[in-house]
Amino acid sequence: MDRLSGSGVELTGVDGTVSISRNEHGIPHIKARSSIDLFFGLGWVHAYDRPLELELTRLVAKGVAAEFLEASEELIATDIYMRRYDIWGDGQEQVSSLTPEARRIADVYCAGVNELVVSKKRPFEFKLIGHRPKPWTPADCIMMTKLIGLIDMTETQGWIEKLIVQMLQKGVGLEQLRELFPYLTDEPDPEFIDVLKEVKLSEPIVPPTVRWQALPRMKASNNWVVAGSRSASGKPILCGDPHLDSARLPAIWQEVMLRSDELWFAGCTVPGIPLPALGRTGTLAWSPTYGYMDDIDFFVEDVKGGRYRRGDKWQDFKVREEVIRLKKGEPRTVRYHENEHGVLDGDPAIDGYQLCMAWTLGRGTGADTLNHGAYLMTAASVEEAMPHFAAIDFCSQNWVCADAAGNIGYHQSGRSPVRAAGCGGLLPMPGWDTSYDWKGTCPVSDNPSLFNPPEGYIGTANQDMNYCAGAQVCTIAMGDWRARRIHELLAARKDHSVESMQKMHYDLYSKHAEEWMVILKPLLPEGPRYDVLRDWNMRYDSDSVGASTFENVYLELARLVFGEQSLGQEVIAYLMDEAIIFADFTGSFDKVLQREESLWFGGETRDDLLSIALERGLDREARPWGEGRKVMMNNIMFAGRLPKWLGFDYGPIEIIGNRATIPQGQIFHTFGGRQGTFSPTFKFVTDFAEECIYSTMAGGPSDRRFSRWYTSGINDWLAGRYRTNRP
Repeated sequence: MDRLSGSGVELTGVDGTVSISRNEHGIPHIKARSSIDLFFGLGWVHAYDRPLELELTRLVAKGVAAEFLEASEELIATDIYMRRYDIWGDGQEQVSSLTPEARRIADVYCAGVNELVVSKKRPFEFKLIGHRPKPWTPADCIMMTKLIGLIDMTETQGWIEKLIVQMLQKGVGLEQLRELFPYLTDEPDPEFIDVLKEVKLSEPIVPPTVRWQALPRMKASNNWVVAGSRSASGKPILCGDPHLDSARLPAIWQEVMLRSDELWFAGCTVPGIPLPALGRTGTLAWSPTYGYMDDIDFFVEDVKGGRYRRGDKWQDFKVREEVIRLKKGEPRTVRYHENEHGVLDGDPAIDGYQLCMAWTLGRGTGADTLNHGAYLMTAASVEEAMPHFAAIDFCSQNWVCADAAGNIGYHQSGRSPVRAAGCGGLLPMPGWDTSYDWKGTCPVSDNPSLFNPPEGYIGTANQDMNYCAGAQVCTIAMGDWRARRIHELLAARKDHSVESMQKMHYDLYSKHAEEWMVILKPLLPEGPRYDVLRDWNMRYDSDSVGASTFENVYLELARLVFGEQSLGQEVIAYLMDEAIIFADFTGSFDKVLQREESLWFGGETRDDLLSIALERGLDREARPWGEGRKVMMNNIMFAGRLPKWLGFDYGPIEIIGNRATIPQGQIFHTFGGRQGTFSPTFKFVTDFAEECIYSTMAGGPSDRRFSRWYTSGINDWLAGRYRTNRP
């Protein structure tokens, strides 16, 4: 029986009584006289509704999944990878850097979690494998924030920088690479290019963490806000729709409502983190998107005899030894070799050139996410909140916000390194030359920022935001098609409402397709075979054959240019079908494809290649778009290994949209056919003329398969129906 049904439960917090109940949608309402007790209630709710998610994520983040879950080679590889970054060790060290307020919130939150975690009741999944969770600590909370900053976000930048090295090693010239990556402005000596061609790359561009779907993968998002000058109510309206993996249960978000005598909040939290992630209070609303800041660099290390060179001297690596204990089998000892740049990406026993990754948000960070996040619940204005958004240090995020007084704003968080003159950030640098070492980090006040812009709106969708920054912090980003569509719709009227914003959340028009159809239409011969493309309305509707036809042609062009003409079919097939690289960075590849002439074209013109791609694409079967968009929502622990009739997995569901539509629907395959997605898993709108939010989510509050709240919300999310949440 659900303890929160009916009148709910009353708990004894640190200052008084905490009351927790569900509304008709299953969303927990947490009420207390004092604000600090709200965090006790939040911890209890996370442990009650999401015990499996809490523990699985913690085990993977600490690098102990093979010890407590199963000793599979997959989980052993994941543990080795996570120990490399040692975010658990960082979390433990960062506890001492918490402010008194943040430490109190973390302690109270953990007390709420442990009210249930240390009890005798365990999720049946853990009883099956004989696992009993340990008490939750503030170090776990910090580790969870760092995990989100690492998985996909920092990884993505690293994959691209390794891919550049791989391309050089396959014979792609520097000028070709500049067409693909315009921020690659370095002018390296030819001798150093020869060094890069000799670098030993020990890991693929897609590391093993993508295999474990319990991890909180925050891949992309949209957010936007209009000032009162553009709303029917005369007040700001803010919208958010973070894009994550929608092919999993439970959803990453835990939606809650909080109310004390001093404040209220409605929005989403991440289990394991004691502070709200997005939503609104009585005075402030906010929503993040991934910021695509270049916060890492690879340094080339000259390795010989187990040592590395600095100038003319050879130095010893600092060796960190980690024991990977296994549920069954003998423990494995792994040694990580570190220097002033980072952890060596290889074996120091092998002489030659190897990489080290430097990361501004690695060691010595994490506490400031809680320190500054603690202010958001009580911030009275956008102007007051923006410096705290800027200082959050778990990763780079674009924070869009609004306040009850009518202000709107935006600030990007993250720490961009100060590099040596002439270093753009995309090419590795010689680690033996100290003049290339970082000179600290840019002030966060130089990060991209906007406050009450004259156009009366702000929108971000993972695009390049360097234009409003005091320093160049981005070297590669997603294509700007979604952002341009958002701006187009926001600028089109001055009477925006909750309803118009909800409609935008489901808008399926593609600015990417619009650009390409201008190029394609003059090349289309007459005849019914080509009419399906000629007459297409550039919308990715479920029944659209035109959308499927366009995609067939476009992807054939990409395979032709980057496969047959340059990298080889096997490489481009991997990047497009087995990795997330092409899905993430289609915008970069697209800039090359739209050029009339390019070094990537192998001496052909774009129109010649397009004519070939048209014939090949039109020869492919084109079904209604929605037919190829069906995925299963898999349970994070069992992941398709149980019969469907048991109900742990749900679906199939249709992922709407495409790379360039506001509801970005990306589907890709990894590791021998495993399916991954990212799409808007939570959508919310709030108008400051009301004290509420309107939301819809791809899942329910609970991770318990036999709870009525396990899959509640999915059908409304698919249909675009929003619930009204008033705290």
